[in-house]
Parts: sequence; structure tokens; C-alpha cells
Amino acid sequence: MNHDDFIDDLVKWIEGHIEGKMDLDCVAKRAGYSKWHLQRMFKQHTGRSLGEYIRARRLKKSAERLAKGGEPILDVAISFGFDSQQSFNRSFKRQFGQTPGSWRRQVQVSTSQAN
Repeated sequence: MNHDDFIDDLVKWIEGHIEGKMDLDCVAKRAGYSKWHLQRMFKQHTGRSLGEYIRARRLKKSAERLAKGGEPILDVAISFGFDSQQSFNRSFKRQFGQTPGSWRRQVQVSTSQAN
């Protein structure tokens, strides 16, 4: 398996396990490489750090879930591996420019106006 195929396979595995606790040690163990080597390989092939990629995907998936309904923000945060609502809020705001609550309200208003 060449490096491109390896990284593609790893990305598919990450996508399938994006919810819950997943850290670099867990991904490195799955990949069979040290986390330092794996991070170098991942960045070389994707242009992004592994941690950055995982965080961005978790935030995108959490945003999709927040848009679907009234699930408490803390429950969404914990299900995507964040330790607290505060750390989730900080990361979400850094990624999307607004808090999860503000984003959810904006999506709900947009959806109700479209109907």
C-alpha cells in the first residue's frame, strides 16, 4: 500500500470513528506508526496537521447535528470528544466565527424563512 492509499484509508477510518474520544495516540496505534511519524506523513500528504483535520471534521459534524434539532449543546460537545462545553464553544467559534448557540439559532431562522 503506498502512502496515498494509506492516508486515504486512515481518513476513512477517522470518519467512521469521529464521534467519541479519539486522540493522536489512538490514531497512531491504529495506523501502526509513532504519532510523530504519522503526523509528518499526514501533513505531507494533506497539507494539514492530523489534529487540525480531526478537530475540523468534528466541528463540521457537530454543526450538522446542531442544525437538526434541540439536542443540548453539551451533549453534542461530549459526543464529539470535547471535554467541556467551554472548550467546544471556543473551538466552534474559532472555526465558524460564532458560538454553537448563535449558529443554531441562525440556522433555525434561515430554515423557517425558507419554508
